[in-house]
Amino acid sequence: MGLTNIGNSRLMGGVALWILTFNHGAAAQDVLPDAAATPLQRIVVGAGIEKVAIDTPQAVTVLDQEAIDDLQPRTIGDIFREIPGITPIGSNSVLGESLNIRGIGEALSGDETRIIIQVDGVNKFFEQYRMGSFFSDPELYKQVEVLRGPASSTLYGSGAMGGVVTFTTKDASDFLDPGDLIGGRLKTSWDSNGNGWLGSAIVAAEPVKNLELLGALNYRQSQDMTDGHGDKIDDTDFSSINGLVKARYTFGANEDQSVFASYQNWSSDEDNQNYDQVAWGTSFGDVDRTVTDQTAIIGYENAFTGNDLFDVKAQVSWSDTRVEQNNQDEICQQFAPPPAPPTCYYPFGYNAEYSYETWQGKADNVSTFQLSDTWMAYLTTGVDGQFQERRNPRDFGTYVRSGSGSHPEGDTKNVGTYAQAEFVWNDRITLIPGMRIDYSNVHVGSYVDSTGSTVDLNEDKTKIGYSPKLAAMIKMSDWFGVFGSIAHTERLPSLDEVFSNYTVNAIEKEQSNNFEAGITVSFDDLVKDGDAFRLKGTAFRNNVTNYYASYWDGTSVVTEVIPKARYQGLELEASYWTPGVYGSLGASLIRGENANTGGYMNAVPADNAFLKVGYVHRPWNLDFGWKGDFHASQDRVGDDEDKTAGYVLHNLYASWKPTEGHFADSELRFNVDNIFDKSYRSHLSNDEGVGRSFKLSFAKTF
Repeated sequence: MGLTNIGNSRLMGGVALWILTFNHGAAAQDVLPDAAATPLQRIVVGAGIEKVAIDTPQAVTVLDQEAIDDLQPRTIGDIFREIPGITPIGSNSVLGESLNIRGIGEALSGDETRIIIQVDGVNKFFEQYRMGSFFSDPELYKQVEVLRGPASSTLYGSGAMGGVVTFTTKDASDFLDPGDLIGGRLKTSWDSNGNGWLGSAIVAAEPVKNLELLGALNYRQSQDMTDGHGDKIDDTDFSSINGLVKARYTFGANEDQSVFASYQNWSSDEDNQNYDQVAWGTSFGDVDRTVTDQTAIIGYENAFTGNDLFDVKAQVSWSDTRVEQNNQDEICQQFAPPPAPPTCYYPFGYNAEYSYETWQGKADNVSTFQLSDTWMAYLTTGVDGQFQERRNPRDFGTYVRSGSGSHPEGDTKNVGTYAQAEFVWNDRITLIPGMRIDYSNVHVGSYVDSTGSTVDLNEDKTKIGYSPKLAAMIKMSDWFGVFGSIAHTERLPSLDEVFSNYTVNAIEKEQSNNFEAGITVSFDDLVKDGDAFRLKGTAFRNNVTNYYASYWDGTSVVTEVIPKARYQGLELEASYWTPGVYGSLGASLIRGENANTGGYMNAVPADNAFLKVGYVHRPWNLDFGWKGDFHASQDRVGDDEDKTAGYVLHNLYASWKPTEGHFADSELRFNVDNIFDKSYRSHLSNDEGVGRSFKLSFAKTF
């Protein structure tokens, strides 16, 4: 870190401390979270009927607005750095991030079909050689849910072997009190490592009764960050602009119907970037990139007040993710041992575009049944479908080539129908059976080969996938519960698996049989009046047949079909809260094994734990504390991986939310990440970790 940045850090840190102590007696009421806001008490909306996380019979973690803001995330990957069981992978570049859940997810393969990502119910999918898979900004979202394991396939789609990640964007109602005509928020933040900053503006309005409008605009930029040695981390500089507009109109005699629409756009335009955003392979040359992600939705909801059989939501959406690449430098590959000169060529063309354009529709209904005085039943049924076009024109000067052997063009159609019931007895026993059936068709049309000639394949592959499950939770007492689930899912073929190296392959479905069991512990007034303790532990075993493992063999990406793979592990989440002192713990231990050879699977994260201890000084509405990230060494690696050393990161945080005085209705946050400037590398990252960083943010609600 340069002297200028150090000076800036000290200056901003001094300003933060001054503000934290200024006018400290102004706060008159609590605006800080209570026990209900601890991780295991947050509301889960993505697993069926709304329930708190500790009462959900599967492993799920919810980050609400407060938790997201506490992290002061620079990129989407930063949101997940302290959640057990999920790991950001690839690199620290905003264009190189992907996700791994329970050991499933590799940076160099199309694992996005094993992990379903949704934004406001819209599937987001992108796969490009040596690029990340999801492009967005943390500032757009008010809640993120991570549902681990294949049990989520019933509601979200077959093949969710790792799990599901759902993002929920901000709403106008988040910034409007009853009777308000207009409201909103202004926010800015600064990060010393990379001298990055954010400018954010949100305007919410209700110009006429029941019509809610929201507009949000965010601009974020950063220079290259540095690691614990002070060395630059390549391609971590970026600028992005993103925005969100939403509208909702509520109507009906009981105001139980609404129509809604939204549009979201994220874009980043970067020159002289490494083609390889994942492993920093300089032999692939440089490129100018423009990345754009768009999502548009229109929908309708009807709660049918007085009729328990209907509670309907339907929406149609359009999603488009594309990467435009220009001025691609020639790529030099060493095909012969030194001192033979390298061979230089243009495998990706002079200019190219990668695009995924998807049209989706979905509708579901929740029916409520009073079976007896003690039994309630909820039945969720639905149907969804999507049509996706994947295009990749590459300009070679004299002709345009459609796709390549490693990135073919084609169309994919998916249609699914599902039903999930929830039987609840006296709030003591919950039984959740479910079933989903999906139809998938992958079409490969014509392509232009390396000579400029058109080859007409015009072939289709069709598969049907089944995803049944049975989950249960039993509260043995007021403080102790047990839960478990059995889930089967089948991953339908992706375009890369159907068509590779200009050949249509005979493929088999991946199949997963997952078993989970766990316990919950809930105590109130455990040590002192007003405290609360929550614990949830989960053990899982996931047996996968016909596992498609893709990796770089030094020359190209190859795909190996592993007849039997096994993933198993333990996850733990716990929290303790008092009106003053509080703390939380998250930990995971994951093992991946090639059941045929006895070897290790690639991309299994190191054992890790996350500990947080804090204190709330309520007279000042001041919240501060320490967080520790503990990662063990990882020597259980596949043949294509390097071992990594263990490390510990120490972090500090503080926030202040005054309710009176000059700073009323505002919040100030000050974080120090990696306070000892530790040099490290996450096992599933291909670059060095970020060194010490001072973060400061200020937001004002009006």
